[in-house]
Amino acid sequence: MLYLLLSILVSTLLIFIFKLFQRYNVHVFQAIVVNYVVCILVGLAFPEGAEVLQPQIFTRTWAYFALALGTIFICTFYLIALSTQKVGVTATSVAAKISLVIPVLFSLLVLQTSLKDYTLLNYLGMGLALVAIVLSSLRPRQAEGVEASPAMALILPLTIFLNGGIADSLINYTNQYYLQAHEASQFTMLTFATSAVVGLLVLLYQKAFGKTHFKRRSLVAGVILGVPNFFSIFFLIKALAAFDNDGAFFYPINNMGIIMAGALGAVLFFKEKLNGLNLVGLGLAVLALVLLSYQEIARNLF
Repeated sequence: MLYLLLSILVSTLLIFIFKLFQRYNVHVFQAIVVNYVVCILVGLAFPEGAEVLQPQIFTRTWAYFALALGTIFICTFYLIALSTQKVGVTATSVAAKISLVIPVLFSLLVLQTSLKDYTLLNYLGMGLALVAIVLSSLRPRQAEGVEASPAMALILPLTIFLNGGIADSLINYTNQYYLQAHEASQFTMLTFATSAVVGLLVLLYQKAFGKTHFKRRSLVAGVILGVPNFFSIFFLIKALAAFDNDGAFFYPINNMGIIMAGALGAVLFFKEKLNGLNLVGLGLAVLALVLLSYQEIARNLF
């Protein structure tokens, strides 16, 4: 339970940091690249972290999954930033959050790992979770300044949805078959090292052709983002292992927790106002949590 709470906490913190990026006019991609370099430095603080710098790390099968995951991560981060600017916050946030349906189905249908036999109420909870995510994310469209063409407005959120779901499923699969508990920090570090290399190559290309100028505030912003970003994956892996890799049970609870913590923080710290649909969505999120975990609740209470 501790790792679940920590996973929710740091993931919510990332959302708040991105809100501050927009407020202080931070160059998002530059900050993202710096953040991945910081993630590497954080990983080196772990005793086994230095092993990632050794060639023999690639004798482990999970290393290649980390390479793929790192590429997906930085691409998805960039697409989220682009979609927020071109398509709008609503479509982007909904696409990112409903991606949980992919690892849930992957866990049930492919990995076939489960801590329990799922009942109709559990499946109803999954359905309500998706509805809750959509309703809690809706904002007035006219306030978002949509700029994309109809085709781009569809492609960007769809790609974010697929990338997010594939990334979580890949973590689930690697954790199930290849990753040992003591290798979580190594896997996390190699994933972020891959993201850093890909990002630096893109920045060097942009710099060589005069397409970007590095801003000093990007360095500060990247450092602020990097520490919680490293632990967002580290705690995710630890929490998933604590739930016996049952992604179908873990991911809905994790995402619902992030939604509720994010909504609470937005109201308290950013003075955002929730509309009626948002409140209904948060209520459904609580109900979905109860339906998804009512067996565990009953077992602990009775």
